[in-house]
Amino acid sequence: MPTILCIDDDTNFLELEKSILETSGYTAVIASDGPTGITLASKSPIDVVALAFKMRAMNGGQVAEVLLKQQPDLPIVVCTGFFETMPHWLRWFAAACVEKRDGLDVLLSTIQEVIAHKKVPRQAVAA
Repeated sequence: MPTILCIDDDTNFLELEKSILETSGYTAVIASDGPTGITLASKSPIDVVALAFKMRAMNGGQVAEVLLKQQPDLPIVVCTGFFETMPHWLRWFAAACVEKRDGLDVLLSTIQEVIAHKKVPRQAVAA
């Protein structure tokens, strides 16, 4: 089953996110700040990142920048209550953006869609 890394400094939302993902059959790994999320993403295979934008230590844009440099094909779903303040480049590079106020069901269906359309690396073909 795919592994989803959830990064958010709202621990209540993070626990709900983990619960709904695990109930839906996913493996959920959680981080309550950007640096912890970056470390987790570098240590274990992650299929999708669900990333908050407004966080205290590092905002979602800073976290996404590091993650995309390390793993350019890692899909990031930004889940935020501050969509209007999100930088345009992050909207461009994110696999999807959802607003927290739309609820966890919307986030779950968005993650499912991203996984369904995730790029699969091409296998080398012998010439």
